[in-house]
Amino acid sequence: MIYFIRHGATDWNDNVNSLGVKDPKAQGRADITLNKNGIKQAKETAKTINKIKFDIVLCSPLIRAKQTCEIVYKGETPIKIDDRLIERDFGEFEGLTRSEFDFNGFWNKNSNQHFKRAESISELKKRVFNLLEELKQYKDKNILLVSHGGVGCVLMSYFKGEPKDGNYLNFELPNGKPVIFDYNEII
Repeated sequence: MIYFIRHGATDWNDNVNSLGVKDPKAQGRADITLNKNGIKQAKETAKTINKIKFDIVLCSPLIRAKQTCEIVYKGETPIKIDDRLIERDFGEFEGLTRSEFDFNGFWNKNSNQHFKRAESISELKKRVFNLLEELKQYKDKNILLVSHGGVGCVLMSYFKGEPKDGNYLNFELPNGKPVIFDYNEII
């Protein structure tokens, strides 16, 4: 079984615009720490998975994921950093709020957007699917992956199939909540 946890919230996840409306910033590879809310989310998640013995524990190299992993996981299996779990590179959009660029188009595989520096969905899929194929040999083990929203969207597509409308945001997972996947239930 794979237990996937998107890191706890950061100030950029919880960003509110001048009108008081939540408008998250695109974090991408920015190394942002957890905020109080994110720490609380991670502590709550720790309570739900603390009885599970994990055989493999992999984490993104970004601080928000590492902080989450250190809070939720207290087992004996060493935590290994895997660069394939790093968030999608938002390139020129990093630091912008979702309302400041075509965020929905950015996450739709049918969009004709071209990026100067940002990572495409197909590039993200290639590295995440590579990791998932590698982990398939351990399908009878408990695997903990701590990563990011974009990685979670692609991971969902691996197990649930491509989003019919091309919109990977249909698979967006909440911060700090574990989601369980089984290699025996791939669509």
